[in-house]
Amino acid sequence: MRKISQFIKQLKKLVEEPLNKNFIIWDEKNCTLLIRKPEEFCIKILPFYYKHCNFSSFIRQLNLYVFRKVDPNLWVFQHESLKTSLFSNLSEIQRKKKKIEFSTNPEEYPGLQNQINDNKLLTQRIFLFLSRILDLSMEQYEATKKLLKTVKLLSSTIYSLNLKIGTKKNGKTRFNLENQNFKKK
Repeated sequence: MRKISQFIKQLKKLVEEPLNKNFIIWDEKNCTLLIRKPEEFCIKILPFYYKHCNFSSFIRQLNLYVFRKVDPNLWVFQHESLKTSLFSNLSEIQRKKKKIEFSTNPEEYPGLQNQINDNKLLTQRIFLFLSRILDLSMEQYEATKKLLKTVKLLSSTIYSLNLKIGTKKNGKTRFNLENQNFKKK
């Protein structure tokens, strides 16, 4: 046996409640659900059975459970599984399932081959772009490595020179630049 949804359980309570007969009834003769005074129905009745007072949401739910409007001028709904009583086959009132069908015929999808080709071309371009970025990153890495090696060598050279031209005073090395000539040639 199928599980009965909360919406249908609440609908049953709503219709069976004698105080609601002025707003919603099940017509046994025509096997239809009739909603009268929709404005009052959504304000006075809906909030006590559902978490909203939106008439459109209620109608949408009825449609999801395959209740079809049978009169364009009135709020009258019918369900194909209900032939006698509204709640004779509660388990038959189920949400409609979405049917998703896919064709394997490529002719039914105009422009699909063009999109596939465009995607392939775009993928190739992205791959080339990323390859170029990787190459540039590697070049940058090598240049940075070379620069660091040069900085290390320069630092070492400066330190050695510092020891040669520096003077010791109070145990610290100091530069003696006063006796040095720094002239451009």
